[in-house]
Amino acid sequence: MKVALRDDDTCYFTSPETLERVYHDVWDRLPVCLATVPFAIGYERKGIPQEHWRSGEAFALDKNSAIVPFLKDQIGRGRVTIALHGYTHQDYPNGYEFQAAPDPERRVREGLQYLKATLGAPISLFVPPHNAISKRGMQAVAGEGLNLLGSFLSFRPSLRAWDANTLGNWWRIRTYRATTGRTKRDAFVYPHVLRYARHAEFGCHSLIPGTTVQELVAGFEEARRAGGDFCVATHYWEVDQAIKDVLLRFLDHVERVPGVQLVPAESLFG
Repeated sequence: MKVALRDDDTCYFTSPETLERVYHDVWDRLPVCLATVPFAIGYERKGIPQEHWRSGEAFALDKNSAIVPFLKDQIGRGRVTIALHGYTHQDYPNGYEFQAAPDPERRVREGLQYLKATLGAPISLFVPPHNAISKRGMQAVAGEGLNLLGSFLSFRPSLRAWDANTLGNWWRIRTYRATTGRTKRDAFVYPHVLRYARHAEFGCHSLIPGTTVQELVAGFEEARRAGGDFCVATHYWEVDQAIKDVLLRFLDHVERVPGVQLVPAESLFG
C-alpha cells in the first residue's frame, strides 16, 4: 500500500522558512508534493499581504529570489516534488480559476513550461485550485499529459469527455459506494486510481483545521481493506501545532503497518 502527502499553494508569497518550519521533520520520512502556482494573484488567505488580496497583480514564482533555489535544493534531496497548481489561482465572479478562466488550455501549457524551466523538475500532476475544475479545464489538463490529484472530485460522467473508460469508472464508483453502504449524498474518497483515455485521477483526504487523527486513520484503514492507496492533502499556511501533531501521529500509525510504502505522490499513479 502506498501513502503520499500533497501540500497546496507554494508560490511567490511562500517563504523557505515557512516550509522548513512545517516539514523539517516530515520530508525525510515522506516526500512532500508541493502543488505550486506559477504566477500567483493574491487572494484572501493567511500568508498573502492584504494589499495584494484581489489586486489582480500577478507575481511570478522566480521573482521571489529565496524560494526558487530553496525548492531546487529540496527537489535535489528527494524531499520535494512539484505539481502544477493552476496558473494564477485567481478567483472569478462565476467560479474558481479552472472552472471559470476563459483560457484553461493556455494556462496549463504555459504554467507547465514555466515551472519546468524555473525549477528544473519533472511535473506530471495537476492540482486544481480550490479542488474545482470544469469539463473544459479537465480536458486542458489531460491535453498536456498531466494526471489529476484532487480532493472532493466529482465522479459524474457529464463532467468528463466521454471515452472508453468513462462508463467503467462510473460503475466502479457506484459499486464501491454500495459496498461501503454509502448513498449519493455521502462523501468519500475512492482509494484507487481512475484511468481515462488521456489522464488518470486520484483523490486525497484533507488535513485541515478540525481534522482528527482518528478520521485520517479511519480513511487509511478503509483504503487498506479495499486494497487501495492513500494521500493526505493540506496547506502549509494552515499548519499550526494541532494540525502538525495530527500529521505526525498519522505517520506514526502508518509506519507501523506492514507493507506500507511512504512515496512521492507521483508514485500513486504507477
